[in-house]
Amino acid sequence: MRKLLVIVLLLSVSVTQAQKNKKAVQLADKLSEIMVLSAEDNAKVLELILDRNKSKAKLRKEFGDDEAGFKVEAKKVEKEYNKSLRTLVGNEKMQLLKKYRTAQREAKN
Repeated sequence: MRKLLVIVLLLSVSVTQAQKNKKAVQLADKLSEIMVLSAEDNAKVLELILDRNKSKAKLRKEFGDDEAGFKVEAKKVEKEYNKSLRTLVGNEKMQLLKKYRTAQREAKN
């Protein structure tokens, strides 16, 4: 019985991790589509996203219930991510992303 419980726990953790990675892959693919990236750049963007997600998960554990502190530090992580993304893809492709996001916001309103 105890072994079964451990196996179920490990499976649930691995499924959760796979879902998080799936979302990261979907985001990387979406960004690749919007910014017209090569497969190599898409892989680099995916790594940036996974690094950002790991950093934010670490911050969530560190700050626990302190939402205000988490938000301050998470904003720093986001700025670093955006800076790295801009360095990777260049200003022209970031402008494509900006136009896409602006159009999405206008469509919601």
